[in-house]
Amino acid sequence: MKRKSTFMMIALMAMFAFSTPAEAQWGSLLNKARKAAGIKTKQEKAVDAEKHRQDSIQAVIRSITPTIPQPAKSGAPIAIRWQNTQIGTWDPVKLEITFNKTYEDGELAGQKVSYKLDPSTGVWTSKKGTNVGQISNDGTIQSPNLGTIKFDPEKCTVTVDGEVVGKANLKNAYVYDTQIGGFDGHVSPLLVAYTFHGALISKNQIAQWKEAKQKADLAAKERAEKAAKERALRAQSSSSSSSSSSNREVKLYRGGSQFGELRANGDVYIGGSCKGELRSNGDIYVGGSCKGEIRSNGAIYKGGSQIGEVRSNGAIYERGSQIGEVRSNGAIYKGGSQIGEARGMSDPRKVAVIYFFGFF
Repeated sequence: MKRKSTFMMIALMAMFAFSTPAEAQWGSLLNKARKAAGIKTKQEKAVDAEKHRQDSIQAVIRSITPTIPQPAKSGAPIAIRWQNTQIGTWDPVKLEITFNKTYEDGELAGQKVSYKLDPSTGVWTSKKGTNVGQISNDGTIQSPNLGTIKFDPEKCTVTVDGEVVGKANLKNAYVYDTQIGGFDGHVSPLLVAYTFHGALISKNQIAQWKEAKQKADLAAKERAEKAAKERALRAQSSSSSSSSSSNREVKLYRGGSQFGELRANGDVYIGGSCKGELRSNGDIYVGGSCKGEIRSNGAIYKGGSQIGEVRSNGAIYERGSQIGEVRSNGAIYKGGSQIGEARGMSDPRKVAVIYFFGFF
C-alpha cells in the first residue's frame, strides 16, 4: 500500500508540475513516476522471470560434474528417450532408472524393470537384485553388454575395446555421430554414458552404426571427389575455351576481300606468304627480326619508340590522336569509315598492329 501511495503522489505532483494537452507527455511522466517508485510492468516482470529461470538453469548445469550422481534433495523424474520415444525415467532423488519395459515372469512379473544406483560405490542393481554394471569417477564403466568401457570426462568420448565409438554430454548420447537418445533434463554425462552405451546397446548395434557411418563417409567422399572433378573439368573447359578463343585463326579482310590471316601460333600471313610473327610475350617479328612490341598497357613500340596505342575499348591512337578503332565484332574503322574486318578476332591489339602501324 505504501508503494502504491507513493506512486500516486509522484504521479499527481508530475501532473500539476507540467501542464500539456499531449497524452504522450502524460504517459512519459507516468512511466518516470512508476520507475521512481520501483513498480514494474507485466512485461518487465515477465522478462525478469525468464532471466531468473535461465540463470537457474545455467547454475544447475555448472553444478553438474561428470561423476557418480549423488541424491538430490528434490526433483521430479526426468524422461529418458531412445531417439524420440520415451523408454523410461531417471529419479534424481532415489537415484533410480525405471524403464517402461516390464518383467515377464517370476514374482516381479508385470512390474517395471528398474536399476538403482549406489552413490558410494557406483554399483547398479536391478529390482531383481542382480548386478547390472558399475560406474567410477575416473570414467570407467562396467557394462552388462559391452564389458569394460571408458568415458573420457574431458573429451566426452566413449571408448569400447580401445576404439572411440561415441560421445555423451549432459543430455544426449551418440554412437558414430548418430544420436541414439538422451535425457529431457541435464544430468551427469557419466550417467548418460552408462544408460545408453553401458546398459542399452550391444556390440552388434555398434557394428551396424559403424558400418552406416563408413558408408555415409564414403558417399560424402565420393560426392566431394565428383564435385572436385566437375569443377576441374569446368575450369579446364573454360581454360580451353579461352585458349582456343585467344589462339584461333583470324581471317583478315580489306575491301571485302581476304588479304591475309593471323594463325593460331602467331604467324602473320599476307598474300599467302608468312611475313612475320606476333609472339605471345608481345614481341613483333618481321622477316625473322624483332621490330617492335605490344606492351600490356596497349602501347605499341617500334624500334624502341612508342608509335601508338590500342586502348581497352579498341580505339587506336597515334601521336595522341585517335586514328581508328577495332570493334568487338572485328570491324576495322579508320577515319570514321570501315576499311576491313578481322573475322574470329580475339585480341584487338594484334589486329591493330597489322592494319595501322605499318609492320607488314
